[in-house]
Amino acid sequence: MKKIIISLLLASIALVSCEKYETYKEVNNDFKANFDAFWKMVDEQYCYLDYKNIDWDAVYDEMMPRVEAAKTEQEFFNVLESSLDHLRDGHVWMISPFKTYSCDTFKIDENGEKYPENFNASVIRENYLKERFVTMANGIVFGEIERDGHSYAYIFYKAFDSFWANDDYKYIEPIIERTEGIIFDIRNNPGGSGEIGLTLAGNWFDEKTHVGYHAIKNGKGHNDYSELQALYCRPTSHKWSNKKTMLLTNRGVFSTANLFTCALKQAKNVTQIGGISGGGGGMPMTHYLPNGWLVVFPGNVLFDINKQHIEGGIEPDIEVTSTDADFDAGRDAIIEAALVELMK
Repeated sequence: MKKIIISLLLASIALVSCEKYETYKEVNNDFKANFDAFWKMVDEQYCYLDYKNIDWDAVYDEMMPRVEAAKTEQEFFNVLESSLDHLRDGHVWMISPFKTYSCDTFKIDENGEKYPENFNASVIRENYLKERFVTMANGIVFGEIERDGHSYAYIFYKAFDSFWANDDYKYIEPIIERTEGIIFDIRNNPGGSGEIGLTLAGNWFDEKTHVGYHAIKNGKGHNDYSELQALYCRPTSHKWSNKKTMLLTNRGVFSTANLFTCALKQAKNVTQIGGISGGGGGMPMTHYLPNGWLVVFPGNVLFDINKQHIEGGIEPDIEVTSTDADFDAGRDAIIEAALVELMK
């Protein structure tokens, strides 16, 4: 996700650089003025303050003494970092000439504990996918898992950053056709293109299917959104709707991967197994402070078909945790649970 976001940010910087210099003809490095601009920007344009029960006024009161005490740009940057941590949003970034900040507090639960990792690539490679069964194409790892005389297609997709080409399907679909079900593993998938996500999800649908909504933050109030616009998945020529599918998730499933998970909740043959996904239900928007620093945070929102936010993540149908003891024993508890479901 960082590589994807950085590429987007660099493109954004190139596109708006002229506007930046017009807007800030004289750079203002006053810390209080910049903090006031920062606070107001988030207060009026960030889309999840009320949903996350964030008291942004209290953040101002908490941080202002630190702003007034800051002596260097690095100290001031740290104050803004601490402020942004309250948002618990992986789509939040800040870039200065000397440091880049990205928010990862969404990986910490409400008790202050880190969500289980729930993924170990070497265990999968060494104990589930034998080398002769593994192929890679366009960032996709796929092969077969055999258990008790049954065979299942296994696909690991690391990021939604490139469309699946015909050559990808040419190698993957024969495995799907000859096996009894699919294990589609998107654990630690940080997202990418929403268009790719919804297009790929269409493989599991036989007809145009409503999978959610999106809206844009269009006012200064915390809940000022545009009218909801429906999101749909359209069927593709790749018919996977007749194959029982286990979708494997963990907290590292973020952004487009989270949207993909939401969409597949509407596929009758798909079961989500593992941990809650990481959320990331908004699209990053770029903003500039008077000192020229770039701040990025979501300015629109995604909802499921029941008009509920997906920012907090998608709960699995079957919750399973893989412990360190499991991995030490060469066992992936989430794959094991998927195999049990497939063999029912």
